[in-house]
Amino acid sequence: MKIALVQTNPVVGDFARNLHRVLDRVDTARQAGCDLVVFPELTLCGYPPQDLLERTAFLDAHDRALAELIHRLEGITCIVGVLERRTGPGKPLYNSAFVLEQDRILFRARKQLLPSYDVFDETRYFQPGETSTIFPLAGLHCGLCVCEDIWWSRQTYPTNPLKDLALGAVVPDCLINISASPYHYGKLGERQQVFSRLCRENNLPLLYVNQVGGQDSLIFDGHSLFIDASGRTRAVARGFAEDMLIVDSDDWHRPGPDQPVVDSVAQVH
Repeated sequence: MKIALVQTNPVVGDFARNLHRVLDRVDTARQAGCDLVVFPELTLCGYPPQDLLERTAFLDAHDRALAELIHRLEGITCIVGVLERRTGPGKPLYNSAFVLEQDRILFRARKQLLPSYDVFDETRYFQPGETSTIFPLAGLHCGLCVCEDIWWSRQTYPTNPLKDLALGAVVPDCLINISASPYHYGKLGERQQVFSRLCRENNLPLLYVNQVGGQDSLIFDGHSLFIDASGRTRAVARGFAEDMLIVDSDDWHRPGPDQPVVDSVAQVH
């Protein structure tokens, strides 16, 4: 199975532009023979949407863009970060990853660990998900999670989504994480250490896709990557620029060079 990891530079609230860029990259991935194309967290609305989430018109525009994306998918499966409305007690939204085919929502993964520290305030807007998601595709079982769910070890949370995945009835063949992870100097090394350890401890390859660009005071660096089950970084997308990284599942368990990502002073400037 060929998987395209697409790091996009969305603009918060510019649904027409964001949708156009997603559809353009879907076409590129399809033409490259990919079976699956994966986009970052909250791609259609941009991250972080903050108090715009309290505006009905904003949510309606998001849902129209999502409906058009679903309708225009053809011949490829797509994972995209979306706003998912909910009813009942608690917050009105989930921060979700949807697995899509043309005119169909196949699976949903709802972000379980909602950060509310530093620059994050997600508990203000979102309800946490309660279950981990594994979905079948092209003979593989893929674990799917959203951003912070893969960082559980650095904060105190009541649940560990990755442990829940590992202890489920179906053992995943890989883990896919969609993120909007802000950059600071030293973040690349920190990310590398956390993700490599996770892959080794769970004997799972990781496919990680991250947003790029700037939103207000936040900078997103991209550096989407593939790490194999031994913890080696096998492929990395560009930093601070839109890019597409194609990974073939046939190569997951083949020997290959380690390509660690390192922080540098040049990246800060």
